[in-house]
Amino acid sequence: MLEKDIRLRVIFHWTSEFKEIKLNIRSGLIALLMIAFLTGCAAKPVAPEKLYTQQEYKQMTYCVGMSDTSRYVASRKLDGKSREEMREFFANKEYTKLNLATVDKVYAESFTSAWDYTISFFKECADNLAKVPVDRINMGSYCLQNSMIADVAHSFMSADAPREKAYTYFSKFKSKAPNLIIDKVYASSKSRQEIKLEVWSACMSVLTESAAP
Repeated sequence: MLEKDIRLRVIFHWTSEFKEIKLNIRSGLIALLMIAFLTGCAAKPVAPEKLYTQQEYKQMTYCVGMSDTSRYVASRKLDGKSREEMREFFANKEYTKLNLATVDKVYAESFTSAWDYTISFFKECADNLAKVPVDRINMGSYCLQNSMIADVAHSFMSADAPREKAYTYFSKFKSKAPNLIIDKVYASSKSRQEIKLEVWSACMSVLTESAAP
């Protein structure tokens, strides 16, 4: 019952608080067409389909922002941080109620991988907020993971680590996509948040219907 109450409270916060979030979405760059899912699907050319509306794209972008928070909290939970420590960390930050609800949700659930949990969190958010059902979310999830790769690559770059270390970190993915994203990050002088949103937007641009003129 506690887990159910927390889940309902989180969904309420999602729908009531997301309107306040204004993410600086940078539009423009055309995406490198994806030829394989990060989970190791067979590599063959896939013609881009317009899977999402502009409204779905906008709402899923909100979910990307909250998924970033969930990944941070999930990582800290696996590192042994307590729920109370995480609630204190977010207590005075922007969008406090939404972040605290996310903390409660993460600590109410069981998982062993922060990466996998973030993907699951994003899919649930996309379903609840953007009304994108599970049977249409896979490519959106792929674009989320592109953004996550950019985030990690930026961490390597910020630590003055050679890009080869980032290549090695993502070598478990049987795809060339991670290395292309890593190269993009290392070639850019943009902030972590800017490059993450740029990679997400570029990936989604070939999957989203054009805005009405």
